[in-house]
Amino acid sequence: MLTFTTLLAATLGAVLTLAAMPAVQESAPGATAAGQSVATPGLEPHRRELLDVAFEAASALPLVPHHKNRARAQLEVVETCLALDQSELALQWAEQIRDWRRGEACADVARWLAARGRTDEAQRCLDLAAGVLEGPSGGEDWQTWQCDRIRARIAATHMALGNHEEAGRFAADLLDSELGPIAEVRAAGASEQDADAFLRDVDQVFASGSFEQVRAALWTCAGLADRFHADEARRAVIGSTIRAGWDKMPVTVRLDVLERLAGSALGHDDRAGALALLDEARPLVTGADILPEARVPLRARLALLRWRAGDAGAARAEADEALAQFEAEREQILGTERADALRPLVETCHALGDREGALKVCRRAVELGVANPNSRPRAEDLAATCCSLARIGLQPDAALRARLLEIRDTLGPPW
Repeated sequence: MLTFTTLLAATLGAVLTLAAMPAVQESAPGATAAGQSVATPGLEPHRRELLDVAFEAASALPLVPHHKNRARAQLEVVETCLALDQSELALQWAEQIRDWRRGEACADVARWLAARGRTDEAQRCLDLAAGVLEGPSGGEDWQTWQCDRIRARIAATHMALGNHEEAGRFAADLLDSELGPIAEVRAAGASEQDADAFLRDVDQVFASGSFEQVRAALWTCAGLADRFHADEARRAVIGSTIRAGWDKMPVTVRLDVLERLAGSALGHDDRAGALALLDEARPLVTGADILPEARVPLRARLALLRWRAGDAGAARAEADEALAQFEAEREQILGTERADALRPLVETCHALGDREGALKVCRRAVELGVANPNSRPRAEDLAATCCSLARIGLQPDAALRARLLEIRDTLGPPW
């Protein structure tokens, strides 16, 4: 069985024999030629249409030379399907991905199924993911981290299913950068003895570990804080351990951990604890030397957490300040990243109950996404925007829907 001690030891890394994957026969997405999406049980028609448009936009990217961007965008659609409890649709589209990310996507579907007790279906998806590691790639060698990303997700799902021997086989010698899924599963199922042993040893990682090892250790600590939230004494020790261990890490890593901790506190209905963590995060995000394309989304996400914690007034003010900051610093943001910076604000405005504000920001993001004359960034931004709208359930009005479909229909050279 993998323990926290073996998890720490597993960060040595190793070189794999890189495998390739078989070609797959693509099937059409759910939309018909007339633009009508097929009905999907448990999913509102407008959400299904948004998912269809997103996958069509991602799949419009030509394999040569944009297979990496195409697969990354397709994976985001798969992950959105899972967020909406649409595992069958997620798997349908996962199997259409044409590079190594097909294995990542199938493993993600497997983990979703395993978490819901659908063991046989999960095993089928695990077999699909493992099969990707064994097939031909069409002449392109994979990097070790790409194989390890698949292996880590397979291992994490086997751990969740209690298949410890299989988990150990796939987890052997993983690169440090890919340990996250395994650390997350271990933290979720940790005993008190596991947690205490990890906390005793983790100082060694903080003192001499690589960047990736320290980040994985911090993320594991955050998972333990969630696991033992009701144990105030142990949670306090975990909090102290985190703050002692992140001194040499970039402020963005600290903010990721604080965001995770605040979300965990809200999951346990600890609003006061979440607000205290958000108060700790705010001066980091407003005062640190963070690029505007990172600062604006961070402020939007923190505003959303503050709203969930019951501080609606401060959340609204934070969202307004984030939008004002975007406008003031827009020219400092690369054109291809401006829509990415705005998209989280759409989600925050929608959560705050400001539908018109959310649609207004969304329209702005959409137009920023088509400002580039090349279709590659247009397709990526369209897919990401449609995924965002589907995930939060914001139905486009007639004009915005028409614009999204227009952009989809005009994707083409130059790429």
